[in-house]
This record gives sequence, structure tokens and C-alpha cells, in this order.
Amino acid sequence: MPAAKGQDALAQITELLGGLRVHDASPAIADDTEMWFMHEGPQVTTVFQHAEHGAATNRVSLSEHTGTHVDAPFHFDPHGATIDEVEPDALLLRPYRKLDLSPLDLSPGDLVGADALQAAGELPGRGEVAVVEFGWDRYLPGGADAKEPGWWGRNEPGLDESACQLLVDAGVAAVASDTAACDVAARDGEVLSGHGHAFAFLPNAILIVEGLRGLAEVPQTGLFVGLPLKIARGTGSPMRVLLLYP
Repeated sequence: MPAAKGQDALAQITELLGGLRVHDASPAIADDTEMWFMHEGPQVTTVFQHAEHGAATNRVSLSEHTGTHVDAPFHFDPHGATIDEVEPDALLLRPYRKLDLSPLDLSPGDLVGADALQAAGELPGRGEVAVVEFGWDRYLPGGADAKEPGWWGRNEPGLDESACQLLVDAGVAAVASDTAACDVAARDGEVLSGHGHAFAFLPNAILIVEGLRGLAEVPQTGLFVGLPLKIARGTGSPMRVLLLYP
């Protein structure tokens, strides 16, 4: 492409992106960030402060699966890509399509089948991100139906084998949700199902994104933006997810 046309295209893209609304779907990483119950929560520790040194810095200790994060295929597939091997633009400006399951008023341990998933909205196409809205962030501390700290990470509905296979057949690039473990169903810390992690998604190089927030605020379609950290041999990575829409 000639340089002038390339600059024109870049200007058009910049203008279009500047006209989009931005929804920040990620929580802040803090000592009280809600977690999947098997992972230890993050610790943010002050190293030094302005009054003493004229500058401030913190030390952050955290699991790869903290806050909004992406699971690399290697998380469940010993032959799958680690997070540093996943293409850096795998989740950059991907079209997303939201499937709203919140009207089902699901309970911990419930499983959603293919029929219910299809009824929740138009399925995503090949290379798109399936964003599954369970409405589960309402149970987070501060949410409309807030539970005690830790409840959200021990309890969630999930997707059964037929629902997982439906998304695999659709050719999605990733599956994202507002629960702690996406397709996994759990009740009081007992894992009842996890077909997507073990068999459907990660072994087929379909990335899993967990811990989104505020999905009720975004329309059915838009652009998904997420960049994981380049962690050597990483099973996943925290990342900040932005959902862009007109």
C-alpha cells in the first residue's frame, strides 16, 4: 500500500475508534479482589512513599488468574500454547457477540444447554468472541444481590457439553463470561462440571476469559480489546478488557 493511502487508512481507523464508547469490563486489582476459590488473592504492598523518597511505588504479588484474566490453552492442555506463545493480537479488536443468560435467573451449579444458549441471542461467528452474560456480577460485594466475600468465587452456573460444542462449531476465538470460571459450574466450592476447560475450548486453542464486569451495560455486538501480559510459560494472565461499541 502506498504511504499516502496507508496514512489515510490510519486516519480513518483512528477517527472511527475515537467515535466509539468504551466500557471497562475489568475490576481493579486490590487485596480484596474476588477470586476463583482455588487461587490465592493478590497482595498490593507499599514499597516506599512520596514523603520519604519523593516518589512512590508498590509491589504486587498475584496469581496469573487474578481479576479479569485469560486462560491459555496450556492451563488444561499440556501440549497447548502458553500465554507467551499466544499471538499478541489474539484478543485485540475482535468482534464480540453477547449472549444474555441473565433472564434465566440461574443458581450455582446450574448448567446451560445449547438450546438455551441459542435462545439468548445470535451466535457469534468464526473468529469472534462469545461474551456470555450470566448476570453474575450482581453477587459481588457492592452488587445488587451482594453475597459475603468469597461467595462469588465458590459459586457459579456453567455451560454443558452441548453448549460448549455449539461454540466450538461456531469457530469462536474465545469465550468470555462474568463468572469466575466461564463454562465451569460450581456450588459451595464443589466443581460440578468443566467441559469447556478440559475438552472443548482450551484443547482446541479457544481462549477463555473470566471475571468480566458490567455486561448489562453493553450492547449485543461491539469490539473486544484485551492484551495479556507476556508471562514465560504462563498458564494465563491478568488483563484489562475493554468493550467498544457505537
